[in-house]
Amino acid sequence: MGDPTLKLLTLSDFNPDKYVRELSQNCIGGPELVRLHNKVQTLSEEINGNLKKNVYQNYMQFIDTAKEISHLESEMYQLSHLLSEQRSLLTFLSNTSVLGDETPLVLETDSSKQNGEEQEEEVRRHKLATILENVEGCGNILDIPGRLLIHEGDLLELDPVENNPLKRIHGYLFTDGLMLAAWNANRRGPMRYKFEAFYELGSLAVVNVRDLANVKYAFKLLAFPDTKLFQSTSNSTKKEWLDKFDQAKKARLAQDQIKRESISEKSPSRTISIESPSLNPFEEIEEDVALHPEWLLETPEELDVYVAQRHFEDALNLLQKAKEYFSHYVPPNGQPDHQLTEIKRKVEQRHLALTDVLMKELEVSPDKSLQGGLRAARRAVRLLNQLGRSTQSCNLFLKLCSSMMRTQCKRVKREGSATVYIRHLSSVVFTNMCHMTEEFLRAFPDSSSCSSSFVVWASSELSIFTTHFIKQVFISQTSLTTLTECVVLARTQCERLCAYGIDLCYQLDGAFRTPLTRALRDARDKLTDAIKLRSLEGRWIPTNLKSKSGLARCLQEHAELGINLDNYVTGDCWLQLTSNTLSFTKLFLSLLEDCLKLQTSELLYTINETLLEVFTAQVKYLEQSLRNEKQADQRSFITKNADFLLVTLLGLAQKKYITAVGFECSTLAKLIKEHSALLHGVTPTNRQITKYSSNEYL
Repeated sequence: MGDPTLKLLTLSDFNPDKYVRELSQNCIGGPELVRLHNKVQTLSEEINGNLKKNVYQNYMQFIDTAKEISHLESEMYQLSHLLSEQRSLLTFLSNTSVLGDETPLVLETDSSKQNGEEQEEEVRRHKLATILENVEGCGNILDIPGRLLIHEGDLLELDPVENNPLKRIHGYLFTDGLMLAAWNANRRGPMRYKFEAFYELGSLAVVNVRDLANVKYAFKLLAFPDTKLFQSTSNSTKKEWLDKFDQAKKARLAQDQIKRESISEKSPSRTISIESPSLNPFEEIEEDVALHPEWLLETPEELDVYVAQRHFEDALNLLQKAKEYFSHYVPPNGQPDHQLTEIKRKVEQRHLALTDVLMKELEVSPDKSLQGGLRAARRAVRLLNQLGRSTQSCNLFLKLCSSMMRTQCKRVKREGSATVYIRHLSSVVFTNMCHMTEEFLRAFPDSSSCSSSFVVWASSELSIFTTHFIKQVFISQTSLTTLTECVVLARTQCERLCAYGIDLCYQLDGAFRTPLTRALRDARDKLTDAIKLRSLEGRWIPTNLKSKSGLARCLQEHAELGINLDNYVTGDCWLQLTSNTLSFTKLFLSLLEDCLKLQTSELLYTINETLLEVFTAQVKYLEQSLRNEKQADQRSFITKNADFLLVTLLGLAQKKYITAVGFECSTLAKLIKEHSALLHGVTPTNRQITKYSSNEYL
């Protein structure tokens, strides 16, 4: 916004016609107008580009906001329906006469009415038996006294967001709730449906849905936290469903009102007098009615409100308070309390609903943003642990960790050398694992089963890392030095987990053992071939470093390697060692350094074998030179080079080996003993043979 033209264009009272008119009056010539036009066009393109970038950056937030708005819309529908029910209840209460005539109690003795009730009960049982024959898994649902079937029919469940058909549903509307049964396509026997869900009528809201392009005859069922969309076969079927729901709602409201009035008229200490003129004196006296606290009666509704407002801590406290009341409550006279049983069932349903909501907080989905990281999951994990769902919360927590790990690793791009890439990747992987370990120990401090799950998770994540590491690093183009640097980087990062009590270095070394063995043997073969080729071109002459500065530089380089070459200096710039010997010295010490960095107890045999065969290849070159009669004049010079390799170089190698491993290398010590004769210019085929003066022994 620093450009004055952009500031002018963004003013609230900007007038385009006036702006163009002033430009035409003030600008001289067409080129200046073209320049201003190009400038405005450039500003427009920059603004469009910035807007697109903002849209891309906040795309996931837009999706989450849209889903939250849709969820809030469903809640508003439910609240609207609840308000309409309360308004109907208040209207019913306002029309009820407080001073009306008292209805006398009449003893039912009419035998014809008793027969009618028996017939109705028989019809009800027949209908429920039919449902039991058709629906699998609904025995506990239908085993409720007084439950009547009002309406049933086939429905098609649709996706509430995309409006796509999901499955066929058969609905059963009872006097106190709605049962949904899914069509059983693979049925074996007479049962056509399978029980899916049961929603109480008091917590269920029905919303009419207008007909759209591909959605007709539909209505919504709002039962927190679920929102379901169903499609009927025709408009009349839809109207019938809505009417039946309305009738069931009104009947339930009237029934609840009658119960409240009957409870309010009775007292726990009140009994019916035997002198009452309106009652039969021989009738059984009605038992006392226990009244529960008001907060307990409102607990299911309060839990719904707390969950809808995301006040999960308050919901948990209320659940614990209700369970404590249930555990300490003793019914009077030892009789079962049906009201308390109903409240228990509702509270248990809210308990399950709260658990589902908290578990959805931890679930990983493609459209869920991972902003906030594991700190955002602390609340849900803590509450699930308090609800006794530590195992489920641990599994969801570890899945969330895996998803975050994948996201972080995808951001690491393969740019530059393999060492730079592995340094960045291993830092990201093990830094995240350390952070996740801290969060896990905070969330599950004293759970042995969860700790075992975390160790298994960490092991699987390390396996994924090592598999990717091997594919990226252990290739033919990678040198042993680069490979060693990458392995050391991974080991160093893996050792950070030891501070938290998790040692996975053994698993890392085990995963690298086979490819490292193969890499060491490949390096051995390449180095032996290089030594053989260099021996064909080698000449047994001192090394000329051409200047004093070159000599000083050579002495400095070997001093850094731990070798003193002062005794081999002759003249101003000559060394009594061949260039082949100097090259092999650097090569062998570099190989030794790499091997010692990679050394483990399982790799020591391969390392010793590699060092032995590489050094043996150079020793064979020395032996071959000593056998060559054409180089008899250079025998002393060859012996001097052999002494440097077998004494100075191998002595330094043994010191480095002992420092790194803790004991000397047996193969190198054996090599010195077997080829000690080279120090005296003697080879296995160049022994001193006694000459005889006569031929009598021939």
